[in-house]
Amino acid sequence: MADLGAIQQTMFITLHARATSGDATARRLVEAIDYDFGIFERHAGLTALFHVLRSSSYDAWTRDFLAECPNGTVVELGAGLTTRADRLDNGTASWVFVDLPDAAGLRRALLPDGPRRRTVAGSVLSADWVPAVLESPGPYLLLAEGVLVYLEPGQVRAALGHLAAGFPGGRVALDTYGSWIVARPRGPLQRMAAGLVWACEDPREPEGWGLGLTLRESYALSRPDRSVRRALPRRTRAALSAINAFVPRRMVNTPREPLRRGIDGCVARERA
Repeated sequence: MADLGAIQQTMFITLHARATSGDATARRLVEAIDYDFGIFERHAGLTALFHVLRSSSYDAWTRDFLAECPNGTVVELGAGLTTRADRLDNGTASWVFVDLPDAAGLRRALLPDGPRRRTVAGSVLSADWVPAVLESPGPYLLLAEGVLVYLEPGQVRAALGHLAAGFPGGRVALDTYGSWIVARPRGPLQRMAAGLVWACEDPREPEGWGLGLTLRESYALSRPDRSVRRALPRRTRAALSAINAFVPRRMVNTPREPLRRGIDGCVARERA
């Protein structure tokens, strides 16, 4: 297995969680990779629950996008070994997986590119990879799942600035974490060299950064959208009910007031 940086290695947490929750592609990759996934076993249940909830939310946003824009492009940032394309591909959309060179190389080796799937080496802290993505047709959905939390606040602003400038009219999906989570990482992250950095108490915060971003939808991880909740296994829904009943509200990073549901219409980017 290629040597990976500390942050890049966190992809194995997600991969293992998906494998234990029944993702066949993830399970095949775990079996093929020379890595000690046993370090995650102690926290497998809770970690799998977290990743199922998080990935289910991103899956729902992706399905909404593909329903409206079946010929658009889904861009996964810090893609790691995401298996979302295997789960959701509609036969017409394009998929671009952006990650640092070492992680991108591992992905190409294990999940080779195809006619509508490309892996691009690049960092969210630079816009160098944007022209390569724009070779695929718009509109664009950019997924930053479990990525920005490892960056300094200024780096998060820079990264979102690249996305706003490079993909006007596009959509960005990202996850935020309250300061109590960032200060006290739990589960497998306690065994990893990478640490959580960016704390965001209110998902509206990036709206005030002057980047032209508008928040269209947000919900707490333990209180997912109704469509996401309905698709979860019964025991997962029961676990969520218990969490919401006994865990203090500040610990689920709930927005201060309900946000309207809905996403903007697709706006394709013109290219020369």
